[in-house]
Amino acid sequence: MQKTVPTPRRLYLVLAVLLLGGCGHTPITRTVFDALPWFGKPVDNLKLDANLRYLRVTVDARVSLMVLGYIEPDPAGPIETWYSQEGEVIRLQNGRIAATSGLTTDWRAVRNYSLPGWKDMVERQAIVYRRERDEMPGYRFGIKESISLYPVNVPSSAKLVNLPTNALRWYEETVVGQPAGLPSARFGLQVKDGAPRVVYSEQCLAQDLCLTWQTWPATP
Repeated sequence: MQKTVPTPRRLYLVLAVLLLGGCGHTPITRTVFDALPWFGKPVDNLKLDANLRYLRVTVDARVSLMVLGYIEPDPAGPIETWYSQEGEVIRLQNGRIAATSGLTTDWRAVRNYSLPGWKDMVERQAIVYRRERDEMPGYRFGIKESISLYPVNVPSSAKLVNLPTNALRWYEETVVGQPAGLPSARFGLQVKDGAPRVVYSEQCLAQDLCLTWQTWPATP
């Protein structure tokens, strides 16, 4: 995420763009204005609104919160749109980045093919699926990659907070056949009532832009 100084004026502009973009059916107004008091404050001990959903996001040493704006239904799984205090946007689908906006490198759109859901994946050892994505800056559209996804042992280096790493099932995925490809992504899944969901992830959009996120506050 960009190291910019957030201002109320910038948030007002973000709000206007979102509303003009057809998102008036979602709680964008509440999401953005509830974020205003967070400026410059550590996020881990903030008193949060129980009616909103949050992500704890880290980029290098910076920690921030993102708030869920809305959820779109999709045959491959619902797409969640999250907003930061600075107006950055991350869209997640099944715990993977589906699109971003406002970062130094953005994946404007991601399309996955032959990718099973997590409930099916927990019964398998490994799979390879195809990914196609559009990247900015540089107008790189239709980047095609083969991705290997496989279970891994409990990691020792995860930046998971307030939740033991051994409470989750762990998976890693790497770009196949590209020696200079992106660093591996990692996913921590929590399984409740037989339904796995990603509650922690590490993903890189570029060699110099890696982020982690986890659902917040952490719940066992």
